[in-house]
Amino acid sequence: MSHSYLFFLFTAFLSLTHKWHQQQKMIYSLLLGIVFGIISLVRPTEILIVLFFIFWNVKSINDFKLKLKFFVSNYIHILLIITICVLLWLPQFIFWKNQTGFYFYFSYPGERFFWNDPQIINSLFSYRKGWITYTPAVIMAFIGFFTIKKQFPVSNWVFIFLTSLFIYVLSCWWDWFFGGCFGARGFCQHIAYLSLPIAFFVDTVFFSDKSFLFKPLAVLLTTVFIVLCVFLNVGQTYQYGKNFIHFNAMNEKVYWKNFRQFKRIDEEFYWKNLSSPDYGKLMSGEDRDQ
Repeated sequence: MSHSYLFFLFTAFLSLTHKWHQQQKMIYSLLLGIVFGIISLVRPTEILIVLFFIFWNVKSINDFKLKLKFFVSNYIHILLIITICVLLWLPQFIFWKNQTGFYFYFSYPGERFFWNDPQIINSLFSYRKGWITYTPAVIMAFIGFFTIKKQFPVSNWVFIFLTSLFIYVLSCWWDWFFGGCFGARGFCQHIAYLSLPIAFFVDTVFFSDKSFLFKPLAVLLTTVFIVLCVFLNVGQTYQYGKNFIHFNAMNEKVYWKNFRQFKRIDEEFYWKNLSSPDYGKLMSGEDRDQ
C-alpha cells in the first residue's frame, strides 16, 4: 500500500516547506520539487498538500497578496520546483503514450468520483470503515485545530479547510471505504500534518502556563483517552490479523459482538451477519450508503 510512503513524503514536504520559507536555498527548492512530484505520482489527489506551501505564513488577505509578491520575487525557485515535478512525470507520460497512445490516461477505467454524493458520515463514523470509528485518536487533531498558536506559520483555518477538503474528496470516490483494509486507509498519510494540531492540543492540556477551569480533569480525561486509543488500535490490529475484523464487510452487529474478543469468536454468527458491499451498485453510484 502507498500510505506509509505518503506519510513519509508528507512529513518531508512539510519539513522542507518550513526550511524553504526560512531560507530560499536551491537545495530546498530541488528537494521540494522531487518530494511533491513523487507525491503527485503516487496518488494524484494528494496534490492538495501544496496548499500548505501556498498558505505558509498567510493569516489574512493582505498576507496572501504579500505571499504572491514573495513568490514572484523568488520565481527562479518556483520555476525549479515546477520543472522538477514535470520531469518526474515525464516517464509516466511516455509510458502511457507507449501503452495506450495517449500522453494522459485515466488508469482506473469505470471508476469515478461522485462529487454530488459525498459519503462524509460513512467515511468518518461507519462500522465498515469509519475513520473516527477505527482511529478515535484523530479527535485530538480536530480539537487541536482551535489550540494552534497564533505565531505558528500556518493558520488553524488552513488546517480545517485542507482536512475538510481531503475528507470531501475521499468520500466522493465510488469505493469510499477503499476496499480491503483495517479502518480508513485513505486517511493514513494525513496523520503527518494532523500530528501538528494534536501536538498543540497535548501542549495546551499538559504544558500550558495558563491555567484554565477544570485543567486537572482535562489532564486526567486526555490521559485516559490516549491510553484507551492506544489499546484499541493495538488490540484491533491484532483482531484484524486474526480475521476478527473483516476487511470490508463489517457492521455494527459484528463489530460489537467481537469487541475485545481475542481468543475465539462465534464463527457461525460472524460469517452469517457480515454485510458484504455490492460493488456493482457502488460503481454505478446506486446505494452508496452501504
